[in-house]
Amino acid sequence: MSKVLIVGDSHIPFEHPAYLAFCRDLRDRHKCDTVVHIGDLVDWHSISFHERSPEAPGPLDEFSAASKQVQQWHKVFPGLKLCIGNHDARIARLAASVNIPERFLRGLNDVWQTPGWDWQKQHMIENVLYIHGTGFGGIHPAYTAMTKLLMSVVMGHIHTAAGVYWKANPQQRIFGMSVGTGIDDAAIAFAYAENNPLRSIVSAAVVLDGIPHHQIMPMGPGEKYHKSKHRRSK
Repeated sequence: MSKVLIVGDSHIPFEHPAYLAFCRDLRDRHKCDTVVHIGDLVDWHSISFHERSPEAPGPLDEFSAASKQVQQWHKVFPGLKLCIGNHDARIARLAASVNIPERFLRGLNDVWQTPGWDWQKQHMIENVLYIHGTGFGGIHPAYTAMTKLLMSVVMGHIHTAAGVYWKANPQQRIFGMSVGTGIDDAAIAFAYAENNPLRSIVSAAVVLDGIPHHQIMPMGPGEKYHKSKHRRSK
């Protein structure tokens, strides 16, 4: 069976500076043969439908910064499977809002210069459904998705939710797993949540021979993936 690494919502260029290293190390440690990004590869704060920070970079500056970071991810994960998240789809959604058909837009691999990446709304790997999770919320979104879809589900989308939930009957067992995220809560794009007492769960996950394992990123003071030990590549 497959050994799958699942990368959480990264929201490039506003991801934690150690998140790429953490995900790379997980892949190598568990000898994963498949890597799935659960969606929201990029943030696109500058073209959000919601309130934007006046201190944040504009569309061209954000795209330039994001492109550099995406290339780092492409170098480490050249065969990545991606679930299209609501932030990844912002360009298409904005175009649709002014009646521009999607056929006139560039594909995501073309936009980000990522040949070999497989962008889909969802991926099915050995009876496990990998989705971004748009439409599923609440305290335990993966449990909700598993229960409604009646199958094992891995999802992201809700940054403050992470972990594994199980259901079983006499014939089968299924799980729902929320992956967490790779964002830097201190980034300007997330200033809207500064008064939220709940913080993002910076983490990733693996599914090894059909069994899910949630993996928290040790990022506190003195821990391996603390910001002080990691700097962005220029």
